[in-house]
Amino acid sequence: MRMTEQDYKRLTRKAHKCGLTRSGYIRQLIHGYNPREAPPADYYGMTRELKEIGNNMNQIAFMANATGLVDKGKYYEEVIRLRDALRRIEQAVTGVKDAPVDFDEES
Repeated sequence: MRMTEQDYKRLTRKAHKCGLTRSGYIRQLIHGYNPREAPPADYYGMTRELKEIGNNMNQIAFMANATGLVDKGKYYEEVIRLRDALRRIEQAVTGVKDAPVDFDEES
């Protein structure tokens, strides 16, 4: 197969982003698959953190429903952790620093 140097570099870059060799990338295209880019290296760590935060917030909600009381300190601590985690994820995905994440701490 012949291609320009620019196309060769583009093919190499796309294959690498998908975690494939150039041959593997082309084979997937030939078979009708659209290779997807592999998630960022810290993707799994970020999703694990979000699950942990969600679990903590569920526990707070469970206790609030059971007792009628809310531990505001723990609740806001988890809201802040969630906001920070979402900001880091958005930065990792978009590459934009200080991306705004809207949370109203009083709600």
